[in-house]
Amino acid sequence: MINLPNTKMHWKTPLLPMAFAIRRFDKDDAYAVLELANANAAFDGTTSEADLAITASFPQGSWVAEDEGEVIGFAYGCFRDVPEKVLERWKARKVGHIELMAVDAKHRGRGVGSALMARLLEEFKAAGADMVTLDCPAEAEEGIRLYKKLGFSVRFYGLKKRL
Repeated sequence: MINLPNTKMHWKTPLLPMAFAIRRFDKDDAYAVLELANANAAFDGTTSEADLAITASFPQGSWVAEDEGEVIGFAYGCFRDVPEKVLERWKARKVGHIELMAVDAKHRGRGVGSALMARLLEEFKAAGADMVTLDCPAEAEEGIRLYKKLGFSVRFYGLKKRL
């Protein structure tokens, strides 16, 4: 790897200088991650410390993007128990699930989300996953574009109707 002075390097492409670094999630990141999740992830409820407890089940599946000491994005996932019949239908043996990913709106378009997802997918693969799932709200258009760019396909639609 080539080291450029005062330049953080993209974790996979050593010749491409980036203004952020990808590193493992640490419990000291919890407050920043919760703030990012609640401000930038389009889910129905509030993300809490209890939601972050899942990071302990697969520590190598929890990552943050940092720029000059500020957490600007995160992604974390784990393995879920999938019934054998579903695994057969999916032609899969071990399925990882991305629980949550968000990037600060001010830092989008810089490759932060792509770098986080690439790192997380690499960890799932190294741990034996042959399929990864995630859930994404329909209104999270930027996220959907990213996931499709990374090769994810739609497997179901969750619908609701107000009465």
